Amino acid sequence: MTDFANEMSGLSKQPRSLRHSKNEYRVYLALIFLAALPFCTVIWAYRLIRHMTLPTLGPIQSAISEARTITPRIFQT
Repeated sequence: MTDFANEMSGLSKQPRSLRHSKNEYRVYLALIFLAALPFCTVIWAYRLIRHMTLPTLGPIQSAISEARTITPRIFQT
């Protein structure tokens, strides 16, 4: 007969660790976004001046894109 008592105790801890991981991911995402924002703003302004047209992505959208690209790489094992 299989003992499920040990399995149930491990299941109750899993959502808590996932919650911490999700919060940690959001913190890293916010920090990387804030670090990327000045660089993306400078690049956006350079492209605006150089080409005399508005780039397709604004500086905020570009910084979010960079943060969403970099953050999962931190959590890869």
